[in-house]
Amino acid sequence: MKCRNCGAELDEGALFCRKCGTAVPETKEAAPKKRAFRLPDVSKLLKNRRAAIAIGAGAALLLLILILCLTTCGGTKTGFRSADEAFSAAVEALEAGDGERLYRMTETSAAFLGTHPETFGEGDSPEAVMKDYYKRLANSFAALRKTYGTDGAVESRFETETLTGSAIYESNRTLGLEAEEYATAKGPLTVNGETVSDAYLVAAKLNGEWKLIVLYLY
Repeated sequence: MKCRNCGAELDEGALFCRKCGTAVPETKEAAPKKRAFRLPDVSKLLKNRRAAIAIGAGAALLLLILILCLTTCGGTKTGFRSADEAFSAAVEALEAGDGERLYRMTETSAAFLGTHPETFGEGDSPEAVMKDYYKRLANSFAALRKTYGTDGAVESRFETETLTGSAIYESNRTLGLEAEEYATAKGPLTVNGETVSDAYLVAAKLNGEWKLIVLYLY
């Protein structure tokens, strides 16, 4: 920096010129440059949010498809809140001609099959015997409906009974299942007011849930 009067070089921070004594004017610090304001770049954030939303929607759709598949493509409820609910589910499966569903929702035992070989037949395992039985039962009911020419909804008019006391002991001994309660249902299966067949069902309460034990048509 030079003296404004004589042009001599001034010492850094000097208040007067050494050569001519002229006062050195005060210098103000340069004001900091103002930074231009810019909006933050949210394009990446938006892209990430869109990706997250797309992934979430895809996962939700996949879960919905899985639930529907389990419900309609082989998933079968096997435990029920009441005996009547188990009986209704059995009639629905029979109405649909779905012997596979009847088999999956049924609890059985080798001891039970051993007492009724004339009805259920014999096989390599209780599962194989019951699977074959319910397949034949569903086909038989479908044939009956076709014979009667009825294609409406199947209605059941059951008389139900809950087994208690010694009856539970006898049923446990016969079925080979340690149930808390038993219930039976007996009555006609009708379509458009016409009886197609009579049915007899047994359900048992096992570990707090009601399960179908067997379904007969006669």
